Amino acid sequence: MKAWLGPQNIRGEYHRNKYYYPPQDHKPNYIVPDGNPVDLGAGQASYERLDGKRDPSLHPFPHNTHTKTGLIVSDSLKEKIYLEATQDQTLAQELAHKYGLKLSRVEAIVRLQAIERSWREKNMINENLEKFSGVMKKMFPLFSPSKSAENLTEIPTPSKTLHQRFLTISESEPFGPVDASKIFDLEPAQTVLDHLTEVKEVGEQQVATNKVLVGQQKKGDKAQFRFTMATSGNVGYRYGASRRDRKKDRAVAFDKLGRMVYTV
Repeated sequence: MKAWLGPQNIRGEYHRNKYYYPPQDHKPNYIVPDGNPVDLGAGQASYERLDGKRDPSLHPFPHNTHTKTGLIVSDSLKEKIYLEATQDQTLAQELAHKYGLKLSRVEAIVRLQAIERSWREKNMINENLEKFSGVMKKMFPLFSPSKSAENLTEIPTPSKTLHQRFLTISESEPFGPVDASKIFDLEPAQTVLDHLTEVKEVGEQQVATNKVLVGQQKKGDKAQFRFTMATSGNVGYRYGASRRDRKKDRAVAFDKLGRMVYTV
């Protein structure tokens, strides 16, 4: 461990350890098996077959190439998407196809950019928050529309359509996507697309207001009591049990010395 951490200064920091400082070049600094690998008889390194498939800047685990670090969108691209969506009134589907981003991610970018602008107008972003966000952004790789376009499959395959269903109809009877959705007990594809493009503010719509009774705070009192109306059973479950040493029906016995002891 001492050989891996390196020398320690008077403040207890391992300043010469390459994993001590966070990366600031948009390349994650994951631990790689670049020490002295175990030789396999003929002098071949044990990690040789893994190095060809693994990108140390994207795959954090040496033996798992399926786990990949997520890519972040640059500030310039976020600004461009926000301006096109608000000023040019470009649809989110067009922006997703243009930049190779998922539809939900494009909508999130537009929404978060609007929140950030409102925060800046209210001076709610301080220096520490700016510094923290800047360091965090430089630790992750950047998204490139030309190289790392996302999968734009808008409608996931419903589980009900994985099994075949047969229906006997005449040749003259019309049969379209709406009729097929009724057979599978699903909504039409256009309805599903409309739901995906809507900005869902579920948290804001489902805010429940409870009746609160505020007690009178007299002079000298440090706390003010507030009583909320609630239904027994909806608040939570009671847990725990009373202490056995407080019960009056505890079983007693006597030890070898004749002293009375509790058995439970």
